Amino acid sequence: MHCPRRSDNGRDIPSRPDRPDRPDRADRADRADRADRGHGGRRVRGRATRRGAAVGPTSGAPSWLADDRGAVTVEAALALGTLVAVTAAAVGAVAAVAAGVRCTDAALELARQAARGDTERGRAAAAQLAPAGAEPELRVDGDLVVVTVRVRPVGLLPVTISGAATAAVEPGVTAGAVRSGSAPAQPGGAP
Repeated sequence: MHCPRRSDNGRDIPSRPDRPDRPDRADRADRADRADRGHGGRRVRGRATRRGAAVGPTSGAPSWLADDRGAVTVEAALALGTLVAVTAAAVGAVAAVAAGVRCTDAALELARQAARGDTERGRAAAAQLAPAGAEPELRVDGDLVVVTVRVRPVGLLPVTISGAATAAVEPGVTAGAVRSGSAPAQPGGAP
């Protein structure tokens, strides 16, 4: 027997009975879902669903779900495309930074060798250090050697990556020797 509860003003408060003849909404939905399933918990084709829509003979899904067919596939394709684009951009950024470091190293080596008067050896070293297709530019400003190495990496963006270095011309080396790459003879026969 079930006794009703009383409120402060003496009225009965309806309580939810735990009787099987009056199930709540969740129990009814669970029973309807179980009724749509056959052996092994698989959905039986051709039966009515809880909302009364018939299950299609080939789809296995209620017709009220037919509007959402393929939505997960489209979302997965968009997510995968976005992931590929972000990864490509990250790899491109890392490659651009690496090319910039290599250009700076090549410019530094060429400036150092040119300041000593050995421009040809500096150009050979810079060609080994710089990325493929790099163009070194050497100029003399008074007693300073200024070198800029530029490269256009292969990619979709029209970007030029460059590195620059400056070195003071060594005593005894003329500006003409820096440009031509021939150092003056050192005393004592040493090159």
